[in-house]
This record gives sequence, structure tokens and C-alpha cells, in this order.
Amino acid sequence: MAVTIHDVAKHAGVSHTTVSWVIHDDPRITEGTKIKVRNSIDKLNYHPNVNARSLIRGKSNTIAVIVYFFSSIFELEVLKGIEQYFDEIAGDYNVNIYSTRGNCKRKEKILKEILYGQRADAVIMLSMNPGNDLLQEYRKENVPLVLIEESIKGALTVKNDNIGGAYMATEHLIKTGRKNIGIVVGEYESDESGLSPSERLEGYKRALEDYNLIFNPDLVFTIDNYYFEEGQVALQFILEKEIHVDALFCAAGDTVAIGILDQARKSGISIPEELSVVGYDDIHAAALVSPALTTIRQPIESLGITALEMVMKALSGKKVAIKDIVFDQKLIVRSSA
Repeated sequence: MAVTIHDVAKHAGVSHTTVSWVIHDDPRITEGTKIKVRNSIDKLNYHPNVNARSLIRGKSNTIAVIVYFFSSIFELEVLKGIEQYFDEIAGDYNVNIYSTRGNCKRKEKILKEILYGQRADAVIMLSMNPGNDLLQEYRKENVPLVLIEESIKGALTVKNDNIGGAYMATEHLIKTGRKNIGIVVGEYESDESGLSPSERLEGYKRALEDYNLIFNPDLVFTIDNYYFEEGQVALQFILEKEIHVDALFCAAGDTVAIGILDQARKSGISIPEELSVVGYDDIHAAALVSPALTTIRQPIESLGITALEMVMKALSGKKVAIKDIVFDQKLIVRSSA
């Protein structure tokens, strides 16, 4: 049975109100009484009910991180950035991680439960848009909300220059003599599509236009979950339909791009002689596969760290300017293109 505040009070020979005051370090309690109560707390291994305390003081001492799903290295690397620096930046705060599993209604439910149930003092959202109505509710209740790889007017945002990165990738393929360049990209037209797929498609289109190449919608191949297997399936589809491409820009990330490389090997396609491939992210495996993957490096961990810094600055009462913090991208040239 869990130890209660009344058990501590009885053990220390004080009222439960006094125990509560000691827990909150109330200056009205003498040092001698504080020591006695704290000794009882330690001896009985008592842990205060955080949820009950949050109702009293309006704080949960928790930061919520909401992700779309855990299917890609990208989400895990952002969380790694938050985790590595959490103690240094966030001190005594806790972190709770929620997954919407790609469900819009679940996303709204989580956001409302956090806000109205006082489950967190601030929220970091990854590749998701809260919607204007909920954003305004968060601002009204003074609960900081930071978006990663998403943007909406009035929200704190940390993101990559996806248009610039996609442009660099496509330009590199063009400069190496490729004319029929396809793009493998995440779903960009649904209500729950994140911002980065549409931005990377835009960067790809701009590069084609600037180099006088015609955009062909038949060379746009979409995937849903950013799995390795989706890269295999994408290239299988291209081969079965006899779609002529001499290069693929995998804007859906390196994990999918490595799937393309694997299927190319199985299909006897020489990389980069017959097909050039450029990925996105520069995960560790990109340099280890054969051929090594040419890709766009983005500072994934820095996204998480910067979002956490913004949250803590807002929680400390400091004014945080409403603006997009945008990280530059870098082309990493290896053997695949």
C-alpha cells in the first residue's frame, strides 16, 4: 500500500498540513520541524502525489513532447538531442513523450488533456501543427508550445531549411549530368502531412526550373511511414512500371534511401552508373553502406536542443520572440551520386 501524507504526519507527530508545508518549504515552519518531517519522509519512502500538487499550485514540473510516430531515425535523433541535454537545460523538470500514431483526433485529445488537465507546463511538438484554435488556447493559458519542423503564425518554431536542402540535392544531381530525376517524398497532401515533405518537393521543383528541366509529376513517388522497406518498394514500382529515371532524390530520408540502394543491388542496378541516389539527414549508416550515400546533412539533434532551450526560456518568464529559427543544410557528397 502506498504511503500517504497522513502516514508521514503520524510518524513525525505533526499534522498533515505541516507535512504539506514542509514539502513546499514554507518559511513558517521551523528548521527543526522540517528536519523531523523530512526524516520521516525518507524513512517511510514517501513520494508526494504530483498530480494533486499540480492542481494546487497550477504546475506539473513536466514538459510534454508529442511526436507523430516512432518510425524514423529523425524522430529518435530529435528526442536524443532533448534527452542528452535535458538535465543540463531543464533541471528538475520531467519529460513525458506522447505519440499520436498519425491520428488527428488523438493529437487534439492529447493537446487538450495536457492543457486542461495540467499534465505539462510546456509542450514541444514534432512535425505536427496544433491548429490555430488550440494554439490560441495555449497562448491564453500561458503554456509555451514550440513546434519542430512545422510552422504556424504565432507559434515558436525550430526548423530546417528544407527548401534549400532539397534544392542542393537536386542541383547536385543535375550538375552530375542527370536529366530524369525522380523524388521519393513523404505524403504531402493529407491534413496530417508535416511541413517538410511539401517544402522539399518545392525545393526539388525550383532546382529543376532554374536548370530548365521540366517537372514531371509522374516522377514523384510518395511513402507514408519512412521505413527502409518503402525504399525497396519504391524502386520495385519504378522498375516494374518501366519508369525511366537516372537519379532519385530521396527526400523521405536516408533510411528510405538505403532501402533504395538495397533494392538496386538485388535488381542488378549499378549505383551511381545507372542510377544516382541522394538521401536526406546524414544518419550514421549513410557513410557505412556500400556505396556510401550522398545526402543532405541536417542538424537533427540541434532541433531538439534548441526547442528545449526555447521552452525553458519561456517558462522562466523571459520574453521569447515569435519567429522561425531555421537551420542551414549541407550537401555531403559520397559514392552514390
